[in-house]
Amino acid sequence: MWRPHTSIAQTLEFLKGCLAAWEGERRFPYVFMLKGMNNPIGMVDFHINGSTVGIGYVIGRAYWGKGYVPEAVRVIVDWALNQPSIYRVCADCDVENTASARVMEKVGMQCEGVLRRYNIHPNISDEPRDCYLYAIVK
Repeated sequence: MWRPHTSIAQTLEFLKGCLAAWEGERRFPYVFMLKGMNNPIGMVDFHINGSTVGIGYVIGRAYWGKGYVPEAVRVIVDWALNQPSIYRVCADCDVENTASARVMEKVGMQCEGVLRRYNIHPNISDEPRDCYLYAIVK
């Protein structure tokens, strides 16, 4: 969904935004890495909106298809659905992103439909693209 950062300064600004999100209790981004490694391989981020938790995630291309993202997303889904005030966990992905759709299916989410021209994915197009909406409820 995002274009790669072009400088260390851009990455530092992104990380400052992640810290500010925690401080403002708006979003809760987590970076994840493999045991014994000191560099991050991906990120999962969630935000609470009333009784719904929305999730987003990203992982380095070298780590695609190894099960790391479903493992990280499952932790958030399980945590969220164990909260008494949360009833729904959702995420969306570009209709052409079959790997991301598969992540959501692996954690028990179901496709609820297509959101037409919903999100701009700058690495694909500058115009809004169709997205699948996935969710799991209790």
